[in-house]
Amino acid sequence: MQKRNVYKRQQIIILILILLSLITICASFGRYVINGFNNFFVRTQEFYFYSDKLKDNMAIYKIENWTGVDPYTITINMNSTNNNLQRTNYDIPYDIQYTCTSKATCQLSKEQGIILASTNRDYFNLVITPNTVLRDNEKVTVTITATSTGKYFKTLSAKFTLVVGQERLSYEIVDAASSQYLEVNLTNTLSYYKVETAFGEYNVGDTIDVDTYLNLSNSDKEKCYSAITTLTFNPEDVLLDMTDTNYLNAISTTTTNINGSNYINSITFKIDPISSTKVRFYKMDTSQDYTYPIVNETSIINVSSR
Repeated sequence: MQKRNVYKRQQIIILILILLSLITICASFGRYVINGFNNFFVRTQEFYFYSDKLKDNMAIYKIENWTGVDPYTITINMNSTNNNLQRTNYDIPYDIQYTCTSKATCQLSKEQGIILASTNRDYFNLVITPNTVLRDNEKVTVTITATSTGKYFKTLSAKFTLVVGQERLSYEIVDAASSQYLEVNLTNTLSYYKVETAFGEYNVGDTIDVDTYLNLSNSDKEKCYSAITTLTFNPEDVLLDMTDTNYLNAISTTTTNINGSNYINSITFKIDPISSTKVRFYKMDTSQDYTYPIVNETSIINVSSR
């Protein structure tokens, strides 16, 4: 009799576990169906609420080789277009929220936005500033959420993890679909110069601090460098801004012939210690978004340095 009772209890426990599993599966499936139905419904109402970086199911981004010293700006582009023909014909207001780890201070350019029907576009920035000098491999994690507050409710979000890297040169490409140009932002984290050509008491490869460098003659300064950077690109994709300061002060350039005309396809220039610079390129196809590394895993511009 006792064994029979134990057996019954085991059967009851098994049945309960099965029911709990079924409830969990049904709940998950139900949320999926509801979310899918909700997305379908709002699209039938010509409600389009999208972003280049924020997604329905929290996009995940990892940004490596951050300097851990300079502020880092994340630009979030919002839009209310489904394609070239389908657009929302009314304004969409939305709220913006974020979370930021204690190692950094985060600041939004605004806490609320409106995607106007006249443009179907809006944007905001989140600036991440380290609270102290971060070491190699330290991380800062930020989540950003945008929620529509008009007739229809929709939430988009993303998590960004910035990792401090060991590379002396870091870069990013800032761009957006419909923009006429993109900019390559470069940062050199080295705090010294190296001797490229021997002079006086200095040999090739010797390091020189900034104060010593500033007291050198102009001819001796030309024999030193902190970072020599080369940008290589396809002029059928992007064209270098010929008024750019880095081009005007370039060490060298190379060209390629396309249909009988020569176009610049690489540029080499110096970057001073603990400094940043930017190079502008005009896009041949303005519908493309070449943002790197957040939007694209590979860069339209190849960057190398020594």
